[in-house]
Amino acid sequence: MANRALYPSQSFGSGRVYMEFELLGAGAAALTLSTDAAHAVASVSRSGTGVYVVTLKDAFTKVVFKDAEMDDTLNDGAYATVSDVTGEGTASPITFTIRTRAAAGTATEAASARRIGVRLALRNGSRGET
Repeated sequence: MANRALYPSQSFGSGRVYMEFELLGAGAAALTLSTDAAHAVASVSRSGTGVYVVTLKDAFTKVVFKDAEMDDTLNDGAYATVSDVTGEGTASPITFTIRTRAAAGTATEAASARRIGVRLALRNGSRGET
């Protein structure tokens, strides 16, 4: 039987907030929120083929790490990237762009119900860190 011991949650840095959530593909429409994403994400809008702008519910001092990964259930090598972070260190919520691409690198829509996992590490305060 597997070892079921739980390890304590650990983090490094002051005021870190970690988020992990899924967005679901909807073809030519905006990505839809999974249940866990609804707690952290205010909205997702589609601004072009495979381009989605995500707005969080809260403001944060800095985005320390960001990543998006699209499942490969269709076995086609498609992937997702994160770019264009705005709102760091302001009273406005953080926004960022997710871009979905075919294996060849061309913009493509996230197929219906295809899952995109998003991971963020955010700083919620500042102690002179950059």
